[in-house]
Formats: sequence, structure tokens, C-alpha cells
Amino acid sequence: MKYRLTIAIITILILVANLTMKLDPTVLGSITMILPALIIFPFAYESYQDKKWLPFSAYSLVSVLSVLLTIQNVYRFYTLSH
Repeated sequence: MKYRLTIAIITILILVANLTMKLDPTVLGSITMILPALIIFPFAYESYQDKKWLPFSAYSLVSVLSVLLTIQNVYRFYTLSH
């Protein structure tokens, strides 16, 4: 419960920061790509504990893809800026 509340607060703070400061699109894109992984992780963990393998596999796949997309976005930003 605390984890989900923390993620919700972080998401709201990012949205407010974007509206007030106009963050760089690459930074904002990286943040929004990693959020699904952070939001879905508790569901994957609960499915793993309950030994429900199909939901666990689906949640884990979405989390891993989200993390990989974020890494790709950061790598592209780094290579284009240097």
C-alpha cells in the first residue's frame, strides 16, 4: 500500500513539475516510460506469491519491456548529446 501511494505521489509531482517548469521532452519521456514498470511491479509480486503464473508472466513482461525502453531512450539521449 505504501509503495503504491509513493508511486502515485511521484507521478503527481512529475506532472506538476512538467506543467510549471516545462521539462526536457527526453527526460519526461524517460520518466513516463519507467512509470508503468513501477506501477505494475506490486501486481507481479503478488501474482508470484500466489503462484498465479500467467498474470505474473504478463506483468513481468510489461515491466521488463518498460525498463528496456527506458534504457534505450537514455542511451539514445546520451549518444546524441555527446
